[in-house]
Amino acid sequence: MARCPSCGTEVSTPVSFTAECPSCGKMLHSCVCCAFYSPSSHYGCKESVDEPVWDKERSNFCDWFRLSDKAPSGDAKGKSEADKAREKLAKLFDF
Repeated sequence: MARCPSCGTEVSTPVSFTAECPSCGKMLHSCVCCAFYSPSSHYGCKESVDEPVWDKERSNFCDWFRLSDKAPSGDAKGKSEADKAREKLAKLFDF
């Protein structure tokens, strides 16, 4: 079984175009859940796609899609790296 890249809940594979995580409700067949997702790559994908997907968090019909096996982002409290960095910055400048 694969896991939801957002929350880590086990999901069955293959993932259909309309699949959502049963726990967090995120759309699973989306760019941000794909193993080829790379914001720094052309069109945000490591594969050679011809057209960009503009909303990376919504379901799409990409044939290259493979569910990512990355661990969920964030720590046990649900904070992402960006949230932690913002907190450190706020503490530094007393916001």
